[in-house]
Amino acid sequence: MPSSDVQFLTAEQARFLVEVAEQARARLSRFAGYDVTYDATALQLLDEWIERTLKQSPHPSQEMQTLWLAFLGEAFRRRFEGEWVVHQDGGRTLAILCPAADGGLRMVEVAQRVRQRIREGFSASLALFYLSESILLKQRRDFL
Repeated sequence: MPSSDVQFLTAEQARFLVEVAEQARARLSRFAGYDVTYDATALQLLDEWIERTLKQSPHPSQEMQTLWLAFLGEAFRRRFEGEWVVHQDGGRTLAILCPAADGGLRMVEVAQRVRQRIREGFSASLALFYLSESILLKQRRDFL
């Protein structure tokens, strides 16, 4: 059960983030020249998109950051049957709450990771984050 400082998004708020993620997916598809899905390959493209944007401006707009975090969040939500949540992390931040095989929950900090990617560059790759979190979530799901 999530702690009291975690709130599930309303259906309307979650639908908005899905729509934003679809906008990001469409942009990534145009960039790649093929229809991308919410997977590790698309997250490599997302890293490239972020890198190109940061070369133009080290401070991307909030709209751009929302596109990126929505896409990252949807990749986790769809693969691991998670839910969009807002929680307190020195302020309100978006995350995906994913179920674990043991009945517990794991918080995937998508907004925090996008901010870290912007600050630290490729060393904080979202594709690598996705792969490492996926391993942890899969292990937890397959462990029992």
